[in-house]
Amino acid sequence: MGIRKNRGNTLRRIFMKNIFYLGAFITILILANYLVFIIASLGVYPANYSERIIQRNYDELKNAPKVTMDLLTPMCSFGIYSETGGFLYGNFPPKYIDAGWDSYKQGKKTIGLSDYIISVEREEDVLIISYPLNMQFTNDGLRKTLPNAELTIIILFLFQLFVLIIMWSSRLAKRINEELGNLLYSVKRIEEQNLDFDVGASNIEEINLILQGIDTMKNSLKATLEEQWNLEKKKKEQISALAHDVRTPLTIVKGNVGLLKETDVTNEQKSYCNYIEKSSNQMEEYLQKLLSITKEEIDNSEVDNIINIRKLISSLKNQGEVLGRIKDISIICNLNIGEGLYLKGNEFELERAFMNLITNAVNFSPNNSTIIINANIKNRNLIIEVKDEGEGFSEKILKHGKEQFFMEDESRTKSGHYGLGLYITNSIIKNYNGELILSNDKNGGGTVNVIMPLERGKNE
Repeated sequence: MGIRKNRGNTLRRIFMKNIFYLGAFITILILANYLVFIIASLGVYPANYSERIIQRNYDELKNAPKVTMDLLTPMCSFGIYSETGGFLYGNFPPKYIDAGWDSYKQGKKTIGLSDYIISVEREEDVLIISYPLNMQFTNDGLRKTLPNAELTIIILFLFQLFVLIIMWSSRLAKRINEELGNLLYSVKRIEEQNLDFDVGASNIEEINLILQGIDTMKNSLKATLEEQWNLEKKKKEQISALAHDVRTPLTIVKGNVGLLKETDVTNEQKSYCNYIEKSSNQMEEYLQKLLSITKEEIDNSEVDNIINIRKLISSLKNQGEVLGRIKDISIICNLNIGEGLYLKGNEFELERAFMNLITNAVNFSPNNSTIIINANIKNRNLIIEVKDEGEGFSEKILKHGKEQFFMEDESRTKSGHYGLGLYITNSIIKNYNGELILSNDKNGGGTVNVIMPLERGKNE
């Protein structure tokens, strides 16, 4: 199912539109603040207000017997000094008393960080007046809290601008995220390998093009996977049917060979019967492995069994010793684990997996050799190692040995190897979040390591 073509907006158009609208709102904000400023100016002294009052009352300030704040603005402060610089009276803050006289003597026009000064030389003393040259609120409370009206208005405007930009960017981000919803949904469904979904459409052309590409990819991937699944299912059905069809004549062959051996036959004929019987057993084992593969690869139905690790490995050792007697192979088992360690799973399947490794080691070990089974715990993982003294794994087996039906006419792939043992073992180990590692020992021989997470027993 394709997605509908939508002549929506392009990202460029959306961004340009949002920039235009944002600029319009900023312009409105500036005009609104300017209007507020004009209205607020009714309650604000102009920046040069104090300077004008001082110039207007200059003569009175110079000739008045005593200077008072009635001749100055509320923003001013002053100090009366003797001709030698002694402070006589005034309302200068303590920090301005000495600084005021020093500024006067040095001819400076400022005092402190932002105040200006005017000096008035009177008959017997000197008047020094400090005043601000910025807008001030007429209200005493506001003036004390916010001594610089201009800076307050600028900060207020910048704050409003910041809030506007944040709100506008959040609105734009929300819209983009909404348009990306179908894209993220599609990616998540594909990640979950669920291809039965509708990709949907977007109102943004660029995102819509991506969705169309994802829809095409999804449909192609779905068709490919369905074809692969059908081929795999057909292959399993054919293998299962073939295995069942061959079993019947094979059973007849085995039965007749058994009956033939009970008759009066020569030694040579008896050896032929033994060879037929042995080959039939190998064929039956092969068929059993084929049926196991077609039965959902590996039957993992009983996964809640509690398996004692030491008992499992002891059982593997005993079975390995029986197999090794034919070739006088010794089995050495080194158990470095406690009694209270367990695995959760299907004991039959796990035993079968490990026995595949031991059987391979026996089959490809020379007579009178030794197979070593090491078992230990590391980082909450069970590690079982099977080492033999055979020719070791070839490079091809190290790379492809765990693949289904892999065969090679070298070393470990001579008689009796069908390319299934390691594949089945690896499949079982993977069901328990484990790992099967093939390697060669530096002293010769093959080494197989199995690493599996374990469960602790209650009494440990």
